[in-house]
Amino acid sequence: MTKRFLQRLLVIILCGMQQPAIAQVLLHLNQPVREQNNVSSARQYLSGRTCKGCRLYLNNDSIYVYPTGAFAIKKELAVGRTAFNLTAADSTGKTYTKQVVYYYRPLPPPSATPVFRIDYFNISPQGNLQLVEGDTLRIKMKAYPGCKATWINNRPLQELPANETQGVPGFYEGMYVIQDTDSLLFGRIKVTLQDSNGNSTVKESGNYYSFMRNEGLFTGRTIDNMTYLTTSPHGDRLGPEKLGYLNEGVLLQIAGREGDYYKIKLAPRHIAYIPEPLLDTATLEELSPISIINTARVWADENYDYVSVPLADKLPYTSTQEVEPGKIIVDVYGAYAEEGLQTQLGTTREIQQVAWQQIEPEVFRMVINLHHAFPWGYQVYYRGDTLQVKVKRTPASLQLKDLTIGLDAGHGGSNVGALGNMGVYEKELSLSISLLVKAALEKEGATVIATRTRDQFVANEDRLSNFRRTDPDLLLSVHLNSSVNPVDVKGTATYYKHPFCEPLARFIYNRMLETGLSGFGCNGNFNFILNNPTEFPDALIETLFLSFPGDEAKVLDPAFRQLMADKIVQGVKDYLEAAGK
Repeated sequence: MTKRFLQRLLVIILCGMQQPAIAQVLLHLNQPVREQNNVSSARQYLSGRTCKGCRLYLNNDSIYVYPTGAFAIKKELAVGRTAFNLTAADSTGKTYTKQVVYYYRPLPPPSATPVFRIDYFNISPQGNLQLVEGDTLRIKMKAYPGCKATWINNRPLQELPANETQGVPGFYEGMYVIQDTDSLLFGRIKVTLQDSNGNSTVKESGNYYSFMRNEGLFTGRTIDNMTYLTTSPHGDRLGPEKLGYLNEGVLLQIAGREGDYYKIKLAPRHIAYIPEPLLDTATLEELSPISIINTARVWADENYDYVSVPLADKLPYTSTQEVEPGKIIVDVYGAYAEEGLQTQLGTTREIQQVAWQQIEPEVFRMVINLHHAFPWGYQVYYRGDTLQVKVKRTPASLQLKDLTIGLDAGHGGSNVGALGNMGVYEKELSLSISLLVKAALEKEGATVIATRTRDQFVANEDRLSNFRRTDPDLLLSVHLNSSVNPVDVKGTATYYKHPFCEPLARFIYNRMLETGLSGFGCNGNFNFILNNPTEFPDALIETLFLSFPGDEAKVLDPAFRQLMADKIVQGVKDYLEAAGK
């Protein structure tokens, strides 16, 4: 299958780059995809490909065409209609013209609502909500100025002074704290606007709201070891930011709901969110016994160091790290430590010291100090009701021949990823580069665990689950970047989430710069799913921007793909050398 894939990739590249003499002149647009475009931004981009060696003109102005035949143009539009005629001409004089028309209308500046009405309002938190006593709702509304506005239980909204709203009157806002007496709150929230003549108008919310009474304790238990907490029910294209993964069977106190996420009360001043399908819910008649920690154990076996803390139930936890000096910090919610809690270190090799702290009510913290400046990885999990932190040691040998490397080729199958101007998908190039990295690592003697070695779909959750189960020494994920700006945005980048993964990402990034690619940065706190595990150092390698024709031309060259693969492996070697010091 690998040979067949490489043959297909070569055919695609050759078809995109070479045009038979008898073929018609080629002109294909990737951006925009429509001939008629209504836009609200003056800056627009045109990108695509023409035949190799053809000339390209935009309204009779010559346009640079890359050796592959790709092009990218940036234009500033005047208000109204702008027509661009793109003309491709081959060496024989044959031409082909395509017209692209933009209708540019800037967004109008804010203005007061001209008639008696409510234009819109927004309530936060957003979405359909289940609320408990003490929750706060906030509203912002735009309506006819100078009126009386009310909402829940006839609470008034205040009209903001015009000097706080860019000189535009008619913006109202308010807040409401849910009371136990709001037990009948259900359905849509209504906002009423009344003018000085007694006329009134009402607008209803698009979302539904209900009250969750605490007659019993509404709880849930996590369904498996892929369950995770998030900081919010909302996020970017990668989803809500994850706080971390939990073990199966962890008890969580549900304190409301926002859309498809339960709100979780971790401690009096700590909340998190969890997707509804990840919990088995139940109503308890009484609280679980309070976890009073009066003993702890720090110990080791042949492969790992451990910290163990017995609890009354499987309580939720989060973890972070610090580097230089290396620390692992685990917070356990709903637990208390006895004053003066002490423990003896066993024959640990990586754990230097453990400190116990009750940082606030219902938040117990363990600070695990390490011998090395950077953790190599760790896992937090339960054995029965005992919480354990398994700390990885720096491998005894830091030679590639003695290590296992996880290697993830981004996308695949129906998940095609970005599309370059020359018609090659990200999934094909990420696999091609990954196979070269795999071969280079195996030549060094490394064992490689690959997500895929052919064109197939693998869900991101399955990728993560597999690597957490197989537990490689390092994890590399190979992708290609893309931007709506194909003219200015270019270059190589690496991404990581946890501080202890920064050196691996940085060493690879520095080597990738030696290819001659521009730098797009070594970027931290990234929410990509394969940057989330704590079990091993990992790095996401966005090799270059497939949307930028100059980068695309490089990655279509087999020699350059080999160069990138070699630099990735050299970056890994640099990291291993630094880790051994």
